[in-house]
Amino acid sequence: MANVRQYNNLITASEVVSKSFTNQATDLALISNELITIAELAHVKPMLGLDMYEELKTQNHNSTLTAVNTTLLTHYLKDALAWYVRFEVMNEMQYNTTSAGLVVNVSEFSNPANVEQFNQMKSDTYRKAKVFLDDMIAYITHEDQVNQFPLYGTDGDSSMPDQDIASKLNGIIFY
Repeated sequence: MANVRQYNNLITASEVVSKSFTNQATDLALISNELITIAELAHVKPMLGLDMYEELKTQNHNSTLTAVNTTLLTHYLKDALAWYVRFEVMNEMQYNTTSAGLVVNVSEFSNPANVEQFNQMKSDTYRKAKVFLDDMIAYITHEDQVNQFPLYGTDGDSSMPDQDIASKLNGIIFY
């Protein structure tokens, strides 16, 4: 396994805001490189497989993306990843960890969402990310793309938990 963690993320914080946030003035500092990396590792890497993920990270970092990988990244992967990053950053936006403990962020011009509203928004954000990810996988596996993505699914990521046992989607466990 190559050390692709040292490479640029597949999406920037400003791209995340422009693709998935209503408020285009969202503070980019809330979307750290580490949160983007978490979204890549948790949601993208397991779906693409280790080899394809490493190829995209390496080509993106070195500005050597092939034409098919450029299309994949620009028109499919960044859309899904933006929504997964939003999903991962929502808790950081709602709550703040301070020396006094966990506090709710409140501005003078708005009221925080209640727990039910927050969970509904977070579930909807995850659903939108999944729609984009499913569309990307359909694109990769479509008969028009035969031999375009030879690394897709060729090397499973053994560092991630087995997705076939159970999956948890915001409090609901599916077997």
